[in-house]
Amino acid sequence: MRVIAFGLLLALLLMGAASAADKAEKKLDYLSLAALLIQDGNFERADIALASIDTGREDLDRKRYYTLRGLVDLKLQRNAEAVKSLQAAQQAGQTDAILHVYLAQAWYGLEEYRKALQAIEAAGETGAAIAGVMLLKAQLHWQLGDHDAAWLALEEGERRFPDNIAFPRQQVFRLIQLGLYQKAMAKGLDYLDRFDASARDYVAIGSAMRQAGQAQTALSILEPARLRFPDDEKALLALARTYADLGRLNSAANLLELAAAINPDYLIDAAELRRRAGQSMRALYLNSQARDQKKKFKQRLALLLQTEDFSRAAGMEETLYRAGLLEDEEIRYALAYAAFKAGEFERAEAQLATLKKAALFKKATALRKAMAACRDQRWRCL
Repeated sequence: MRVIAFGLLLALLLMGAASAADKAEKKLDYLSLAALLIQDGNFERADIALASIDTGREDLDRKRYYTLRGLVDLKLQRNAEAVKSLQAAQQAGQTDAILHVYLAQAWYGLEEYRKALQAIEAAGETGAAIAGVMLLKAQLHWQLGDHDAAWLALEEGERRFPDNIAFPRQQVFRLIQLGLYQKAMAKGLDYLDRFDASARDYVAIGSAMRQAGQAQTALSILEPARLRFPDDEKALLALARTYADLGRLNSAANLLELAAAINPDYLIDAAELRRRAGQSMRALYLNSQARDQKKKFKQRLALLLQTEDFSRAAGMEETLYRAGLLEDEEIRYALAYAAFKAGEFERAEAQLATLKKAALFKKATALRKAMAACRDQRWRCL
């Protein structure tokens, strides 16, 4: 939204460039060079060229210089400098309305939203003829809390640019933010149908619904996405998260396993869902396929503790050490607990002796008492 095409000032940027060749033999024309560099998108080099100009020269075309200076500052995200340069260009006689558009962008970058709106109004029809300006206008009204004006700007943009998907797309998200979920749903389905939307569009709208606490409504968006884009990783992931929010862990895990076939990084998450669903053996299998060693072994320890396979859990000490996980005192305590439950008290004490965190130190004290009781009356620990 902050980046609006510079092409509308192309004629201005190249003004006088034709005369540069005539002057080449006499003196390098840095102003024309900067204009050409801006045209090619080389803003850093244009910045250097402009810095080489003696601004104290009486014959300097200040209107052109400050216009170019402002454009470069804006593109390099030096918004405060851009405002000064663009205002200096106006003071030097620059009257092109597009300058107000660039000022609006700079003010927006400085979070001076009212000044940005004033600049857009000053741009008049020149600004209204640019889709990006209308989107920026809507965003500015929204930032200022004027939701009605923001909506009107989006509607005006949609009328002016009926083929531009950004306006109906923004309307959907604004309706979600306002809590008007039924209207958002209707607008979203219309948008998805009219513009032959991509998987990214389905995911964006569905995820926004889910994050707004409307997981059931999100399914109406994301289920069709799964059918239309069966191999899209993000669509599978978004639908899995939605099912998980609804407590349908098996469905979520099935989808994550499909996503893991595309990207193995999801194996850990799929295993976690299987664990939460009570499918420990499936979780262990998925865990065994994971690539991230630290996440893999940390999760495996938790799975073995959940299945009460304490001997195997306690036996992971060397593996956890090699993976660099024993620096985590929580893991050391988990190992101590596993060793205690496996009846390996010396092994448990060796882990407890390393704990320094206050909360874990208290747990260690309680575990030592339990081990002492077990030594005295073994039947209590059966």
